[in-house]
Amino acid sequence: MKKCVGFLFLLTLWMLPAAGPAAAVDEQSSPVVVDEMIVTASRSEQQNEKVPAQITVLTAEDIRASGAQSVPEALQNLGGVIVTDLNGNGFNQQVDMGGFGETASRHVAVVVNGRKINPIDQSSINFLSIPIENVEKIEVLHGGNSVLYGSDAMGGVINIITKGATAGVHGWGEAGGGTHDTFKGTAGLSFSEGRFGGHVGAVYYETDGYRERSGADRKSAYAKLSYSASDMLDLSLEANTTRADYEYPGGMTQSQMAADRRQAVNLEDEGESQEDYYVLSVRSDWGRLGRLNVDLSCKNYERQDTMVSWDFPAWGYYGYYDYDYTTLGANPQYVLNHSILGRDNRLTAGIEFYDTDYDAWNGDTATQTQINTYDHEQTSVGFYVQDEFSLVDNLVLNMGARYEDFDTTLRSSLGTDKDLSENEWAWNLGLAYIYAPGSKVYFRTYQAFRFPKADEFMILSTGAVNEDLNHETSMGYEAGVRFVGLDKRLSANARLFSFDVDDEITWNDFSNQNENLDETRHQGGELDIAFQATDLLRLFGGFGYTDAEFTAGTYDGKKIPLVPEFKANLGFALNFDFGLTYRCQYNHLGKRYAGGDNDNAYDKIDSADTVDMYLSYSIKKIELFLNATNIFDEEYHNGYNYGPGYESYYPMPEAVYYGGVRFGF
Repeated sequence: MKKCVGFLFLLTLWMLPAAGPAAAVDEQSSPVVVDEMIVTASRSEQQNEKVPAQITVLTAEDIRASGAQSVPEALQNLGGVIVTDLNGNGFNQQVDMGGFGETASRHVAVVVNGRKINPIDQSSINFLSIPIENVEKIEVLHGGNSVLYGSDAMGGVINIITKGATAGVHGWGEAGGGTHDTFKGTAGLSFSEGRFGGHVGAVYYETDGYRERSGADRKSAYAKLSYSASDMLDLSLEANTTRADYEYPGGMTQSQMAADRRQAVNLEDEGESQEDYYVLSVRSDWGRLGRLNVDLSCKNYERQDTMVSWDFPAWGYYGYYDYDYTTLGANPQYVLNHSILGRDNRLTAGIEFYDTDYDAWNGDTATQTQINTYDHEQTSVGFYVQDEFSLVDNLVLNMGARYEDFDTTLRSSLGTDKDLSENEWAWNLGLAYIYAPGSKVYFRTYQAFRFPKADEFMILSTGAVNEDLNHETSMGYEAGVRFVGLDKRLSANARLFSFDVDDEITWNDFSNQNENLDETRHQGGELDIAFQATDLLRLFGGFGYTDAEFTAGTYDGKKIPLVPEFKANLGFALNFDFGLTYRCQYNHLGKRYAGGDNDNAYDKIDSADTVDMYLSYSIKKIELFLNATNIFDEEYHNGYNYGPGYESYYPMPEAVYYGGVRFGF
C-alpha cells in the first residue's frame, strides 16, 4: 500500500509542472445513437462508424435492463461472447472471445478506464473488483488488437468505463434479495460544484450459493474525484477497494452429479481476496498542438486459498496458497488531430509500462506455514503508434504498429533462478467505408501476440522452468458491417473472422508442464441486432458461430475443448409509458467438448436452453424490480474430462430469482 501511495505522489509532482450516476431511475434508452462515440479503438474518443472493427457498446441502462449482476453477465447477451461460471455464484467467471476454451481469460484484454487489469499469473481476471453499479458503459472490441493493448488482446478487448461526477447532487441506493439467501445493498452519491466533482459508492453482496459450500460475500467501495484546473488541464483520482470471501464446492463426476447436483465434493476448500487500486489521470489539451493524456496506476492484490483437496505432501503438492502482488503502471499518450492534404487525420502515439512484484508461498493447510516460496517480477514496456486518415470523406484508412519488450524474473525456494526476456511486434491495417450515417462496412488484418504468464513458465511443485516455452502470435482477417436504418429504429452488427495462432500455450498432463501447440485456427461469424418495432416493443437477438480447431500436430483436426459451435439469444422488451418494463429472453448454448479433452474422445457436454426475464415498475425516483434467470429449471453444467477417474463437472443453478427496490434523490 505504501509503495502505491508513494509512487503516485512522486509521479504527480513530476507531471503537474508539465501539464501547462444520475438518479437511480431513468427512461428506457431511445433508438440507436448514430454518432456513437467510443474510445476502445483508438484509446481516445472516436465515432464508431470510422473504426474498421466491430465495437459493441453496452450502456448503464442496457446493463440494468438485462438484470446483470456482474460485467461477465452483462456481456453474455452478445453473440460473440461465451461466459462460464464454475461456482455458479458469480465469483469465478470467465469470458471467452474467439474460441480459446480453457485459456479464454488469458486471450482477452480487460481494461478499466484505460488501465489493463489482466493478472501476470494464470488466475482468472478479477471481475469482482468492478462493481456493476459503478459501470457507465462497456465497450467490446471483437477480434485482436495488440497494437493498442499489447499482450492478451488476441480474442478481443473489453473496455469498462466507470461513472463520474454529474451536475448538481444526486444520490441512489438499492436493496434486494432472492434465491439462495442472496442479499445486496448499494448506496452512492454523485456531485459537482464549480471545478470540483465526485462520484462515490459502496456495495455489499452475499449469497449461500446454489450448491453446498458455494457461499460468497463481497464488500466494495469506490470513488472518483475530478478537478478542472483550467480549460487546458483536467485531473482525476480514482480509488477502489474490494474484499471477498468464497467457498469452493469442487468438481463432480457424472455419477455424483446424477445423485445430487447440489452437493459439495470438497468440504473444506475456501478462499479470500482483497484488491485495492488507485489511478491518477492527467488530461492536457493544447488545442491545435494536440492532447496529452497520462494515467499513473497502482494495484495491490492479495489472495489466500485453503485447498484441502490439493494436499498431497508426498508428491510435493500443498493446499495452502498465499499470493501478494503489486503492479505499477504509467501510460502516457499523445493524440494529434490535423489535416494532411486537406483530409482529416488523427495520430495516436503512446507508451504502456507495467511492473509487477509477485510474491507467493504455499504450505500445508493444517499449519499454514511456509514450505515453498516464490518471488517473481515481470516488466513490460510497449511503444505504439496508430494513424487514422480519411482517404475521402467517407473512407477511413487505419494503420498501426507496436513493439513490446517483456522481461520476467523467476525465483523460488525450490532453486528456481531464471531471467527470461522476449519481445514482439504487432500491427494492424484496416479500411472503414461509411455508406450512411452511423453505418459502415469494413475490412482489417492484424497480428497480435500473448506473452506467457509467470506461472506458465514454472512447475510449482518442482520449481522447474520451461525455457523453451514460446510466446503466442496470431495473424487475423476480419470483415464486417454496421447498419443503422428505418429512422434509427433498426441496428445490426455483423462480422466474419478468421485467425491462426502459432505456439498457443496449453497444459500437458503427461509432461506436467505448459507447452506450445503447433497451430490452431479460429474462425466464425457473429450477429447482434436490435429493432424498436414500436414505442412499446423492442426486439433483439445475438447469434454466434465459432469453429476452433487444432490444425497441426498431435491433435490435428480436433476441436478445441469448451468452445461451442453455436450460441444464440433472442428476446423482446415491452416499455409501457406508465413506468412498467418487461423483458424476456431465450438463450442457447451449443454442445462442446469438456475441458482437457483435446483428443475429442468423450461425449460432448450437452447444449443448454434457458429463458430469463426482467420486470420493473418505476414511479418518480423509485423502481421496484424482479430479475429471474433459467425460469424453466434447465439442468446444465460446465466441466472438464481428462479421462476415466479425472472428471470434473460443475452444475449451474436452476431458476434464480432476485428482486428489490432502487431509489434516487
